[in-house]
Amino acid sequence: MTDNASTPTTKSPAQRRRNRRGGVRHNPARGRLRRNVGLVIVNAEGKVLCGLRAHANGDKAWQLPQGGIEARERPVVAMYRELQEETGLEPHEVEILAERGSWMDYWLPKEWVKGRRFAGQTQKWFCLKYLGDGVPDLSRAKDREFEQLDWLDATWLEEHVIDFRKKVYVKIFREFAPFLKDVSE
Repeated sequence: MTDNASTPTTKSPAQRRRNRRGGVRHNPARGRLRRNVGLVIVNAEGKVLCGLRAHANGDKAWQLPQGGIEARERPVVAMYRELQEETGLEPHEVEILAERGSWMDYWLPKEWVKGRRFAGQTQKWFCLKYLGDGVPDLSRAKDREFEQLDWLDATWLEEHVIDFRKKVYVKIFREFAPFLKDVSE
């Protein structure tokens, strides 16, 4: 995982603006990164909304909702679109608590990259407060990325998330700690 907080001064102003917006980045040794938004949705108890995802290889893993940013789409617009697509929640059912200032990168394992356009993700993270009760109705989701939704402790998810996402989750949970249960800053 890398943090895009700073940009080398040898780049043009246009290149620096693209990096701040999370434009597609390329590392010749590793490949391209896809622009993406990540959502930490928190309930009144400080637990995070997670989805159980079935991977192509048959493994199942809990993860936070996330998804790609479409061409010319602003991150906040992508966040609301992914919220509806992956969880079925509508914008009026959440409140934005925080937005991470800089982008975070992660790289997929080499065995996952073969045949893909992107070798990882560059992500803009948002922390949202869920204004409803109970677990959201997954049948309202536009995409069936998840088999199940549940509220989990962030510390449990850190230990059970797929390895290549772990560093990102640890870092984002520390940054959003004031809104989460049992996470120290």
